[in-house]
Amino acid sequence: MNCNKARQHWNLYHDSEGDAELHFQISEHLAVCADCAEWFGQQSQLEGLLVEKLKSKPSSPDLWNDVLSRAGLFRPQPIRRWLQLAGMAACLAGGVLVSFLIWKQSSRLPTSDLAMLSAERHERFVSENELPQFESRSDVEVEDYLRKRVAFPVRCPPRKDAGFAVRGAGVSQIEGQPAAYINGTVGDSPVSILILPRDSLSAFPVQQTALRKHGIMHTPAGPYAMVLREFDQNAIIVVGRAEPAALERVVNAYGSYPDHD
Repeated sequence: MNCNKARQHWNLYHDSEGDAELHFQISEHLAVCADCAEWFGQQSQLEGLLVEKLKSKPSSPDLWNDVLSRAGLFRPQPIRRWLQLAGMAACLAGGVLVSFLIWKQSSRLPTSDLAMLSAERHERFVSENELPQFESRSDVEVEDYLRKRVAFPVRCPPRKDAGFAVRGAGVSQIEGQPAAYINGTVGDSPVSILILPRDSLSAFPVQQTALRKHGIMHTPAGPYAMVLREFDQNAIIVVGRAEPAALERVVNAYGSYPDHD
């Protein structure tokens, strides 16, 4: 897949409306094309900002009448009533259609999307709906904390010379898979590092196939960018709004420091 074709199908990929083969081809392209990975990330960020803006000020019931009145097209009550009924019918039909499309899409894409699951977890930290279980600015303390709480191996977090400043950590699950997480920042941007056992990638075949082929994977994750790679016995995910190149430096720095045994 080339850059033009990948970008033409951005909406399908972002909204999970393409079939499994299209999703796989785009993911493969993003894993090797840094320009497209950055472009996809920027498009996702823009859409996320638009959604947030639209949600911030819900329209009032009188908005349509106000628009018509200001335009000099105010309609009598019977017509307005007909428009309201027509609008309700259209909304109902749209809801049925959306439900059908969701059902159809879920039947075509039975596998989980690790990128979106990672973005959802990161969003909970950014919005402070979930706080780190352990708060510390010491990479040594964070490593010791995680090693005592997960059954799989973990390595030393990236340090400040890789552009990452640690803020905390904890343990959780992603789609039933055990996971550890590290919270921090790259510059002023919040960034999350998710650490899974390497064999848990079998639950995410699209990402696993791309990693086996390319060794590292860049992909948009909603309004965020995500970088995924394998290191030793771990799968490492770095997700945030920082530049993809900065996220790649962080993921490459994971485990690159001496152990603290």
